[in-house]
Amino acid sequence: MQITYLSYFLASIIAYLGLIVGIILIKLAPEEQKPGKKYFILIKKIIFLLVMAFYLFFYRFNPTLSVIFLAITFVLMMNKKLKLEKTGLTYFLFGIVFYASSKIPDLFVMESVLIFLYGIPAASLILKKKNYYGIFLKNFWFFIPVILLYFAF
Repeated sequence: MQITYLSYFLASIIAYLGLIVGIILIKLAPEEQKPGKKYFILIKKIIFLLVMAFYLFFYRFNPTLSVIFLAITFVLMMNKKLKLEKTGLTYFLFGIVFYASSKIPDLFVMESVLIFLYGIPAASLILKKKNYYGIFLKNFWFFIPVILLYFAF
């Protein structure tokens, strides 16, 4: 089963809309932004690792190299060498993974959901006083590889 043009682009929009859910979450409970910060950061790290792990698993990369790659990524995140605060770059990477996952329908669904879930804590962490457009523009890099790779290949 192949992913159609319409389902591909609708899934990309829905995956990106996790940012709106994060904004709504903080607008409903702004007092939870500060105490929940450490949990939002942890959730982002876990989801990022899951995105990478599912991608490596479904494309059947060498298991040993995959575990080494995930372990190095984990260590870099814990030592704050790999900064997920640069959400534009992270969403650009997610755009590449999103396109690559569209070749395998099961992976496509999982990656779309994980990108959506990643957007919730990401938006919750970067939301300052009414910078809604800034959040969407900063993370709009997601659509560059999603669109370009789809039409290029």
